[in-house]
Amino acid sequence: MKAINKRATVVMDKLTEGLSTQCEHKVIDNADGNFMAVHVERLAQKNLGLLISVAHYYKQNGDMLRDPDMEFIVGDDGKYYPVYFRQDGGCGFEQEAVTYDSAGEIAGYRIPIQNELVDFANTWMKNIKEQQNL
Repeated sequence: MKAINKRATVVMDKLTEGLSTQCEHKVIDNADGNFMAVHVERLAQKNLGLLISVAHYYKQNGDMLRDPDMEFIVGDDGKYYPVYFRQDGGCGFEQEAVTYDSAGEIAGYRIPIQNELVDFANTWMKNIKEQQNL
């Protein structure tokens, strides 16, 4: 799989700093309401590495919607590999770059989708850095 670039990795390192236990999460909101807060959660340990979620949320008709939500595998090499994307609202959009076996472990990945997720994540991390003054 392809990892995000070095600049995006620096941002992800800042976002995930201090998350040490499963299901631990934090919210980063340094924009004084000008931009959506960033929600970061340590989801689970998978066979390829730690699974992390990074998301923006907004409320519509009482429901919390993702704008977007991405999941990353943190490999043993310390690199971040985007594996999932979801955008709610409107018609919604979801992309899974990994396939799972019957035990819920990662069995393979879809190269074209994973490459798209890397490109998006590189740009999104740049925007998060600027918006949240990281």
